[in-house]
Order: sequence, then structure tokens, then C-alpha cells
Amino acid sequence: MMLPRSSALALLAGGVLAGMQPAGAQADLPVVRIGSDPIDSFGEAYFGDARGIFRDNGVNVQISTFANGSTIVQGVIAGDLDAGMANIVNVAAGVAHGIPLQMIAPAALFSAKHAYSLMCVAKDSPLKTAKDLVGSTIAVSTLNDFNQLGVQAWLDHNGVAPASVKFVELKFPEMGPGLQRGTVAAATIAEPSLSAAIHSSQARAFANVYSEIAPEFANIVWFAMKPWLQKNTDTVKKLVAGIYATARWANAHQADSAPIIAKVAQLDPAVVVGMTRAYFATSGDPKYVQAPLDFAYRYGLIARPISTAEFIAS
Repeated sequence: MMLPRSSALALLAGGVLAGMQPAGAQADLPVVRIGSDPIDSFGEAYFGDARGIFRDNGVNVQISTFANGSTIVQGVIAGDLDAGMANIVNVAAGVAHGIPLQMIAPAALFSAKHAYSLMCVAKDSPLKTAKDLVGSTIAVSTLNDFNQLGVQAWLDHNGVAPASVKFVELKFPEMGPGLQRGTVAAATIAEPSLSAAIHSSQARAFANVYSEIAPEFANIVWFAMKPWLQKNTDTVKKLVAGIYATARWANAHQADSAPIIAKVAQLDPAVVVGMTRAYFATSGDPKYVQAPLDFAYRYGLIARPISTAEFIAS
């Protein structure tokens, strides 16, 4: 899972968002290098930076944008990032293999009300039920991650063996075109790519696969390496305070956050305004992560059971 420093840096696809305070004021704050992904469920990093919330809580974040959570995990492990956001299975897989990663805060919460990721098929696809997917190819953003877990749990619940489908990896923006071309039969697409694919008539919603996990849980989490957490306790407290302050702001100001994520994702702001927006955790309640950890082990995506006590930084 490790990347050399040079390789991890070469994967950086974005840059640091422009600061809003004078350079001198920012230089006085501890710097935290953060990896994020240009989708709404990872939006806290961008929202908190653009609104100055992290700086108000005593940290100067430097955000780099990556294509998926697994690459962010690799960057944190390699030491090129101090902290990052990734889906919970990405982080848990590292923990299960003895890598000292720990969650510092839950991020986006998934529920029926906030279904910001759905499994889709092509708009004109004849597929109607889970059994129609037997023998087909399904796209996920990263193999063996949370998107795959949701599909496996949903297939199992609907009487279809998860092993009867093939999973392939595609970036979220590539999924709509892939469905339209027939490259894949189905794909789990997260916002804002989900709304973009539906509005462009490339895809239609097929199933809310995550609903099989729990009524509400954290799909995306903030994490870091345990040695860095232990060496930077004061900075971590400030970062976590900024995360939860950003969550409270974002949950109450979705209209104001829409242009921020639209710019990062290079989308028409009107698409973002019309989509199901992510809702973020404002506390570190263990209930948000236990069910996903249990399901990940049940379906073989992590090598051993992981308790919340081991997973969550104290």
C-alpha cells in the first residue's frame, strides 16, 4: 500500500486552495497537509478552507486533490500528507494489515435522507432487479472499498451471490459514459457525478445499495497515522474542532457551499444545487462506524475484525 514520496507527489491532481488571511497570519499557524477528493462527501476539506473555518480554529490546511480515497491513504502512509479523507473501508483495510492508521473524525453520513451515492444503470438499460445483474460487470471507484461493500451487501440481501458479478474500477466522472457505452452494466456513483450522469441522460438510479449497511453511518472518515497524531496532539485538537465547525456550517448552509464544490469538481453550480447533498457528522460517536467495520469483515474486504476502540483515535 505504500508509495514512495516521489510517486505519491506525482499523483497530486490539485493544489492548495487560496488562503483568505494575510501570509504572515497564516505562517503563525501549524500547517496540516490534507488529501481530499473533488466530490461532495469529501467537501468538508474544501468548505472549511474556503470559509476560513480551519484558520479560525488555529490550523492552516494545505489541500491536495486526489482521484480516490485509496490514493489519499497511500499519501498519508508515505508521509506526504498529514491527514486525509477516505471511505471507511480504505482506512480499515490498512488497520487490518497492521498499518497504524486511526480515524480522527467521521465525515459524511449516509442515510436514506442523504443518499448521495446510488447504484445506477444506463438510462435505456433493460435491467430491473438484482437477479438481472448476474454475470454482469459493475463499476466502483476503487476495488475492495466501501462502494463494492454496499453492492455486495445489497446483492446478498436480494438473493444474488456477490461472487456472481465482476467488479471493475472507474473514476466517478467516467461512470456515466461507461454506462452509456455499455462498458459496464451498473456503477455506484457519488455526487456530484451522480447528478451529472442522470441530468445528461447517461444513467438512471437503480438501487440505494448502502441502505443495507445501517440506517445511518459514516461512509467517509478523516484519518491520520497514529505516530503523527501522538506527536501533534494540540494541532489535532484544533483540526478536529475545525472539522466539526465546518460540518455545522455545511449542514446549515448548503446553498453557500454549492459554488465551492462546483468549482472544485468543475461542474455547473446548477447541477450541485439540484443534487442530494452530503450531511456531515458533528461528533465522533462510535455508532457511525461500527456497522461498516462489521460488514467489511463479513464480506472479506478487511482481513480481520476491527473494533471501534482500535479504529478511533483517543
